[in-house]
Amino acid sequence: MPATKIAPSVLASDLGNLNCECRRMMDLGADWLHMDIMDGHFVPNIVMGAPVIASVSKAVPNIFMDCHMMVADPGRWVKDISEAGGASYTFHLEATDDPMDVVRQIRATKMRAAVAINPGTPASEISDELGNAVDMILVMTVWPGAGGQKFMKECMPKVAELRARFPDLDVEVDGGVGPKTIDRCADAGANIIVAGTAIFNHPSPKDVINFLRTRCDEAQERIKKERERIARGEPVEHEIKHYEDGRKSGWHSGAITPLSYPRVYMSASKREKLRRESQGALERGERPTLSSLQGLQGMSNLSITPAVEGK
Repeated sequence: MPATKIAPSVLASDLGNLNCECRRMMDLGADWLHMDIMDGHFVPNIVMGAPVIASVSKAVPNIFMDCHMMVADPGRWVKDISEAGGASYTFHLEATDDPMDVVRQIRATKMRAAVAINPGTPASEISDELGNAVDMILVMTVWPGAGGQKFMKECMPKVAELRARFPDLDVEVDGGVGPKTIDRCADAGANIIVAGTAIFNHPSPKDVINFLRTRCDEAQERIKKERERIARGEPVEHEIKHYEDGRKSGWHSGAITPLSYPRVYMSASKREKLRRESQGALERGERPTLSSLQGLQGMSNLSITPAVEGK
């Protein structure tokens, strides 16, 4: 997997002191600065633009600005953002009928090309052609346009699917990400972490940056070890994880990871129920089959892996 990078979202900063805030974040260990650019059409708000990007670029040398373009016409602003000093240009798939043309325009500059999908857009909308043409895919974990929204954990299967399809691509998450939600993101395979209020509103932003990085690095190491076990033909078991948002005990909460996708996980109680049913069939002289288990998934080519209780 590509390296972990932490990108504080400056939308949550003191915008009246934007240059100082960006410099402060870089000094505290941020890898990138996530710059939200909104045109008032694709999303209701209007924030930043090429002149602001140029000002930050001049004030903070060697800054890497991850420009998230929440705009209705993404191709229109490629040249302006590039000339202003943007390092990465993320356009929304929902904003264009020809994403490959936008990628070609970005490639004509020195910027990295990236595509974003909203919470309502399935990962399958990212074609293999598009996924292989960009440097990064951004999975929005809130609806774009405003900061401070609640993290949408239901977007995590998309992260896992994209990581499984594009193992060497940067996968970014943005929206409601912080210490309480980082494990879900990292376990699913995200390596670029955008966090706004969780960093800027904390009394020690450096501690938050370090915490997010550590948790993401640890998840990547687990995924690496799983891949090695799979390569050796060894079974992979997943522990129950108790996230800080109060996930119920007994359910597999590391639910979907790049390596488990698209396995279906069961609760401990469901697994015990099936075990009892199988045992009963044996006692009656009947032969249990796997057809009912496959029926739980709706697809016979998927495998069911039991959750294994752990810390």
